Amino acid sequence: MVRFHRSGSHADGLLQVTQDGFGVPPDRGFQAVEPDGVVQSDLNLFDIHKRNSPNQGVSGQRDIGHAGRLRRAMLRGLFALLALCGAAEVAAQTVPPAHRGIQFQDLPARPLEERILPAPAPVLDLVHRYNQLAGVDLRPGAASMDHPLVPLLRAMLRSLPEPVYRLASRHLAGVFLVERNFGSARSEGLWDAAGRLAGGFMVLNLTALSRPANAWATLRENSAFHTDGDTAIEVVLEPPATNTPEGALRFLFLHELGHVLGMGLGVHGHWAVPESFPLTLRSPFVRLSWRPDGSGGLHSPWKRSFPLLGQLRFYRFEAAPLPRSAAPLIYARLARTGFPSLYGTLDPYEDFAETFALYVHTRILGKPYTVVVRDGRRVIGTYRSCLQSGSCPAKAAFVGWLLGTRE
Repeated sequence: MVRFHRSGSHADGLLQVTQDGFGVPPDRGFQAVEPDGVVQSDLNLFDIHKRNSPNQGVSGQRDIGHAGRLRRAMLRGLFALLALCGAAEVAAQTVPPAHRGIQFQDLPARPLEERILPAPAPVLDLVHRYNQLAGVDLRPGAASMDHPLVPLLRAMLRSLPEPVYRLASRHLAGVFLVERNFGSARSEGLWDAAGRLAGGFMVLNLTALSRPANAWATLRENSAFHTDGDTAIEVVLEPPATNTPEGALRFLFLHELGHVLGMGLGVHGHWAVPESFPLTLRSPFVRLSWRPDGSGGLHSPWKRSFPLLGQLRFYRFEAAPLPRSAAPLIYARLARTGFPSLYGTLDPYEDFAETFALYVHTRILGKPYTVVVRDGRRVIGTYRSCLQSGSCPAKAAFVGWLLGTRE
């Protein structure tokens, strides 16, 4: 059982998380694979601030390379995009170098659905730099506001459940639209005057989001495997009547919003800023599935017990190291973990983003999430998220508490 206690206001108060065990049935969780010296009682009474304390330096998680240049490019982009978003005050802040960022006092006053803009040049430059660091020298173009997906995006934002809309309005500064980019989307963090992560913005690649929801989700899932024999993987995000691009937009938006809220609500630090890594280390959510590895990073005991999960590389397609014929074994093992999805196994940041998106998608909106594995035409296995099967109740309770829903 997980109990959450509030101290102070919902916006700025202290979250105290009391965790009685992992909340995962013994045959599905960590108990059989916990490293020596790690006991469940170590998870009791962690504190997490909705507005983070100034961070202190240790190594970060993702291997981005050239981190200094990346952050400088990021800051140039943030300065311009915040001005475009209409933040009340935008200025370079005077803080220690480890916390240097962009100062803003208030998020935009305009409604969430009016924060959609074509990506300005500094944002395009920033995304281009990220692509280069990933080995893809691709500079996207700004999408036009006349793009047919823009009205769908606005309608989707207006239809968000109230607690999701409220948190997005508080922590999401803008939604910037691009075309012809690598991947579907990305998110970035924004800092306040005290050097604390306060929220972020997202960049959506409309070129990748013109597919119906199930086709988009199926493409993402298959991107982690190379073709091998007759094995096929299909993902069902929407029933036939609502299998439209709007469904893909909604799920991807929820995933990226999970990244923004993960930073803005203090669930974890920023993946590319080492100074924020202590926040990730002490996060009660992160510690449900991840452990310090002794070298400044994190590992998951589940991935150690099943090394194939550690070999997953999404968006590699035919260059992916794993064959599609391994999918039945991988999904069978995934169902015995507390990860919300295959994509959620990548790192703690994707773990929370997928948990948040699937919680809203399945538990609040009542949408399906099923991965079907076939050998030719024969179905050889199906997978449902732990948020549907009930095998990750602590994660579900955590997201439910953040949203103000009851678990």
